[in-house]
Amino acid sequence: MTRLRYNLKSDTLFKMLFTKNQGLLKRLVGALLSINYEDITEFNVTNPEISPEELGKKFCRLDINMIVNGQKVDL
Repeated sequence: MTRLRYNLKSDTLFKMLFTKNQGLLKRLVGALLSINYEDITEFNVTNPEISPEELGKKFCRLDINMIVNGQKVDL
């Protein structure tokens, strides 16, 4: 059996996962902010993370804009 060298505690791997799965990121943000998933009517990543080609390399920041119950929320 092959052991994984990385886990979700790896910052790069964590960010790569949520950049590629925005629905998962939306659920995480909702849970962290105590907002119902259904109340987030718009969820946009305005500056999507550009994943590095290799673990340990630099990547861009992630900015999130949401509309929750008609109110704009920026993260």
